[in-house]
Amino acid sequence: MDTDTAAPAATATAKCTRCGRKLTSAKSITDGYGRTCKAKIAAAAKTAAVATFKPAQVAKAEELIADGGIVAIRARRVFRVVSTDGASTYLTAPQACNCAAGLKAKHACYHRIAATILAAA
Repeated sequence: MDTDTAAPAATATAKCTRCGRKLTSAKSITDGYGRTCKAKIAAAAKTAAVATFKPAQVAKAEELIADGGIVAIRARRVFRVVSTDGASTYLTAPQACNCAAGLKAKHACYHRIAATILAAA
């Protein structure tokens, strides 16, 4: 007799890019953040930590976070970010960034703003 044995469906699992906890919800996996971390990030984006930056820069930083283009690599103090065109990556922290704008240090780049938001969360 030929028995039809189907392989068990693989459950999608991922880790939160902020805290590293296991994500099980499909929405959380898509977002890259758990519900609690996403709420903390949203609250941090509205705090005084980013009040000194231009709204357009904050919006771009929030987009970078939402797209998962920033990942903590050293205890939420140093982050790796993806460039706008996706061709290269940079190291950034709330105090400095090694992208072209960050090296000129004329204005805070949106990478630093995203790092500030995540560090405050």
